[in-house]
Amino acid sequence: MEYHIKQISDKAEINSCPQFSVDKYNWGGDYRPETTGALAFIPGTGFYVKMTCREKDPARVYTQPNDPVHLDSTMEAFFQFYPEEFPQMYLNFEANSNGALHAKYGNGRKGRSTFPASLHEACNCTGTIYEDYWTLEITVPLALLDFVYGKSDFKSGDRIACNFYKIKESEGLTHFGSYTVIENETPNFHLPQFFAKAIID
Repeated sequence: MEYHIKQISDKAEINSCPQFSVDKYNWGGDYRPETTGALAFIPGTGFYVKMTCREKDPARVYTQPNDPVHLDSTMEAFFQFYPEEFPQMYLNFEANSNGALHAKYGNGRKGRSTFPASLHEACNCTGTIYEDYWTLEITVPLALLDFVYGKSDFKSGDRIACNFYKIKESEGLTHFGSYTVIENETPNFHLPQFFAKAIID
């Protein structure tokens, strides 16, 4: 599975990008809301992802940065931006329909680090609720990648790794959806070995 990241000049062009579907429910469950999205690269700005979930009145308790939004109805995007040079390092972005963003980076699931407040805010996380669906928009700014990796020199032909998720971990409509198949006995999205490959066109 390889996703093609289109380069765009403005966020409004995201609808012209290839769409992915978060439709793998590796740990079963009957509640499987239709979730799709697209990822783009905006030169000079960073990576931009927009996701849509066909879900009415999504659970949305949390409102503050780095709240445990996975207990709400949440969409998520995980990235390895230099998977060969930094094979353990990945970034996770998780947000509910309030736009409350939980975002960290690190090598593995334990001991992950938060971003400086200014870079967290620069992700411009926005949740928008409509009658029968909701959307999530997140920017991964180049300045944030400079902070994590010490560089952000992306161009056509470069490859990253990524995965996208739909989750609610608390009781009531609990579900764990992913873009790729994850072969693990228990629910776990922090497994970079199952991320999809992606290339910047």
